[in-house]
Amino acid sequence: MGEKGVKTRLYRGGAAAHAAVAPPLARVLATARRSARLGLQCGIPATLALVAASAGCNLLDDDQDLPDIARVDITGTAPVDLELVVSDNFQRVNDLEQGARYNVLVHADTSFVRPDFSRDYDIRATQRFLVRLTNHSSEVASITLSVAFDGEVSFSQRANIAESGSLEFSEIFFGT
Repeated sequence: MGEKGVKTRLYRGGAAAHAAVAPPLARVLATARRSARLGLQCGIPATLALVAASAGCNLLDDDQDLPDIARVDITGTAPVDLELVVSDNFQRVNDLEQGARYNVLVHADTSFVRPDFSRDYDIRATQRFLVRLTNHSSEVASITLSVAFDGEVSFSQRANIAESGSLEFSEIFFGT
């Protein structure tokens, strides 16, 4: 066997044999061709499967631990009753020009409460919750607003709220 026969046998002998005989540029081009073929054959379906799995992993899972109860606790001091707005029927709207996000209430319950207030709200049907606390007095209210879902605190903020100032929290759970 001549030199040509050796090259042929080594070429057919696998990647290590090919690497020993082929010049570096040929190896790079061969790898690029193989990658391009694999990208078209395997890459697109694999990418789609990965995106679907990432996006839908919680959507299709029947064993999700979504909360049933939202609890609002308000502590501190306020000179007058504070306006409490609670909703489980709202939408989030993005203002792309301003780069801001707004909550638009579809339906809400409004009441006036004093600190050292606690109440549970059933959110099982909607899996979303919004609470807004507003001070309409000219005197400052020093309060802490806490929101817990099924006993686990998700939000707790202490604030001094001046006239017409408010404190708001909202949560929309994944998959809803």
